[in-house]
Amino acid sequence: MSLSTVRLHQLLVAAAFLVPCVVLVGAAWWNRAEVLREEDSAVVRTAAVMHEHASKVFDTAELAMDRVDDYVFDRSWSQIAAPATGGFLASLKAPLAQARAVWVVDPQGKIQASSREADLGRDLAARDVFSVHRPRDIGIYVSPAVREADGTTAFMVSRRRSTDDGRFDGVIVIALGTEYFARFYAEIAAPTDHRAMLLRADGAVLVREPPGPDVDERLAPGDPLLRAIRARPQGGAATGTPPGEAERLYAWRRIGDYPVEVAFSVETVIALDRWYDNLRVYGLVATVSALTLVLMAWLALARARAEQQALADLKREHAQRLAAESQLRQSQKMEAVGQLTGGIAHDFNNLLAVITGSLELVQRRIARGDTDVGRFIAGALDGTDRAAKLTHRLLAFARQQPLEPRPTDPNRLVGGMIDLLRRTLGETVLVETRLMADPPAIFVDQNQLENAILNLAVNARDAMPGGGRLSLETSHGTLDDGREAVSVTVRDTGTGMPPDVVARAFEPFFTTKPQGRGTGLGLSQVYGFVTQSGGRVRIDSQPGKGTAIELTLPVSADGIPAETAGRSRLAAALPGRARQTVLVVEDDAAVRLASAETIGELGYRTVTAPDGAAALAALESERDVAVLFTDVVMPGIDGPTLAAEARRRRPDLRVIFATGHPRDDEQEGPRPAPGETVLRKPFTIEALAEALEAASREEASA
Repeated sequence: MSLSTVRLHQLLVAAAFLVPCVVLVGAAWWNRAEVLREEDSAVVRTAAVMHEHASKVFDTAELAMDRVDDYVFDRSWSQIAAPATGGFLASLKAPLAQARAVWVVDPQGKIQASSREADLGRDLAARDVFSVHRPRDIGIYVSPAVREADGTTAFMVSRRRSTDDGRFDGVIVIALGTEYFARFYAEIAAPTDHRAMLLRADGAVLVREPPGPDVDERLAPGDPLLRAIRARPQGGAATGTPPGEAERLYAWRRIGDYPVEVAFSVETVIALDRWYDNLRVYGLVATVSALTLVLMAWLALARARAEQQALADLKREHAQRLAAESQLRQSQKMEAVGQLTGGIAHDFNNLLAVITGSLELVQRRIARGDTDVGRFIAGALDGTDRAAKLTHRLLAFARQQPLEPRPTDPNRLVGGMIDLLRRTLGETVLVETRLMADPPAIFVDQNQLENAILNLAVNARDAMPGGGRLSLETSHGTLDDGREAVSVTVRDTGTGMPPDVVARAFEPFFTTKPQGRGTGLGLSQVYGFVTQSGGRVRIDSQPGKGTAIELTLPVSADGIPAETAGRSRLAAALPGRARQTVLVVEDDAAVRLASAETIGELGYRTVTAPDGAAALAALESERDVAVLFTDVVMPGIDGPTLAAEARRRRPDLRVIFATGHPRDDEQEGPRPAPGETVLRKPFTIEALAEALEAASREEASA
């Protein structure tokens, strides 16, 4: 063997060991970065789930405070302190697993009404949850966590009440239990060794999982998480080393406009443990490869290629599994959001039933000469408008709101929105119209079209941070199939969009706005509404040259109907109704009272019951009940079950279901049988009168 051959063999032997070692070092370094990247992504995803959960809890708490404020509005403190208020607060708290108590506190700091009777009379004057609201209105305030008498911990969310002239009039407080959050954090992070926190912006820890040593724990000023939150309060990810601890991976996000953050972290060494396991595998592979290269270089090369392909397949399968798991989590999250929005919308329909019924009763009393009700009418109408719009949007988001198209004058609809748009967009945006002459009627849901235009206008305002001009235009158009149409265009002078953003603008959850400034659902809802209406949407936009979004909608075949006078006609009480008795069944006391009074105003005699069991007892004692007027969703015996049992006992009984469910055959809801009628909330007094008259006619013909 020549010297050159020996040296070649020596080089080959050395290469057999050196090449695997070099590959091992490179692969190990790459794998370390990949493992840390995956762990960082997992921490960010977990923080996002915590943020979604906390956002729903705080938004639900604020909605609950709105309902409490509406309930106690214009009541004296002696009326607020009555047991009925405590019953209302207890019924409001009952479905809220996160709430420990709901309080109404007077201006002196005393709890006058509570969902827990034991809390009545407690003095909160020295507590920050009360005192911070006395000087001025600061909006929602979140107090530090405190340990209650029963050993549990909770933190308080409070909001100021003010008189008409702006004076301090007490606070509304909701106590949220920390155990509710801790259980959720333990479930989503198990079995990872983690640290999940809900904390205020000043570092006060509200919830910590696993629990910390103290209830009133507060992050030190030099804590890396607190420094990171102050640098980027809206959210982010970072690495830091707390005093006396190991390095950690952090992710945090702010909860909407509340001064509260969620944070999730794990020790970096947890991710590195996985890397060490991988490193041992790589070392074993390198050793086998080195021995194989010494014996048969070509076989080692072939095996290395096969192993490389197997590793690529394994990574691809791993990526596919992660994508499937992510899609499943997203599907479950959206199902939960749909259920939540549907439930809130149902509650608001109950609120609308009370407001609408009360307003029409006031209107009737004005007709009798009692005119000192102006501010109540204005307040009720304003509340009705806000509640109806919110309910409409919630049901639209939950995909439970059907379209109600009718012939519509596009110029009248656009012109009627100008004042609203000017107030909404502010003084820096000039709103102008360019309307075609004598436009044909379009066949569209007016409420949905108004919401779409308002959504586009708000997007346009955000694209013009320094101000600009917003134009609303109507013009003749043609659909792709040649049908005549009218185009409604919203045009702005804003920053515009590049082609890649225009291509994705209608995708759900796609948004270019900063965190907390948008969900990415607006344009997708506009697209869905216009497409469902038989029209199309087009975007014309260039960076720096503004954006024009054109909604092309089909022309109505029926023309524009004559304008009606609205609620100018009042249902009158007719002779003979007093001989008919209506049994009103509703678990919500306010709705039950409003429904009974409205039916009484129509001339009927009423009997009320708070639930199905009481209703069946009333049927036994009140033999002259002719009509059963019942809610659908009730605790215990629900409406359809009650109706079936009542008609089994009284086959001649007529039934009217009052429900907040949308009119959608694919959704769960009452299916009216012969002798039954479904009345949708919120209903007018005319609709109620027609339903009762129809039930009476059926009874007479039976």
